[in-house]
Amino acid sequence: MRALEVALKEELRRAGLSGRGAPARLLAILRGAAETHLSLAEVMQMATQSGLALTSLRLAGHLETLADHKLIRRWPTTTAEPVFDTVPEAHAHLIYEDTHQTVDLHVSPETLLAIIRRALDQWPDGVEILIRLPANSISDADSNTAKPASTFARDWTEDPSPNP
Repeated sequence: MRALEVALKEELRRAGLSGRGAPARLLAILRGAAETHLSLAEVMQMATQSGLALTSLRLAGHLETLADHKLIRRWPTTTAEPVFDTVPEAHAHLIYEDTHQTVDLHVSPETLLAIIRRALDQWPDGVEILIRLPANSISDADSNTAKPASTFARDWTEDPSPNP
């Protein structure tokens, strides 16, 4: 337990945050959760059960701070309530619509492409793919210069796949 506490304090310190107080306790609660995609209501329930008494507004503020410092991620959602991903590293997700299960995929790009190909083969009209680009910029592979991520799709004038 002590090693985990030290690791969390170091992670917070590297992110420029204090290793004490509510944000530190909240990050410990999130890292200990079995589920990695949590709504504000779910985090509130976990915090309350752990003895961390915060208002919903204050809790939302702490979650936003943790996300701004890249200790957790905002989950893209169309719901009114924010959802957070407790795994800060970039990774893929597989969402099973019938069971509402989300599986984190920590796989190589090659494996991810194989999964996508298989899914498209099995359900050619039933697969939806979301690619989230960073808010800051992406590199242009041809010129090694940064470009706004919003230009990513506009740069494709035809199918970018190498296969004819």
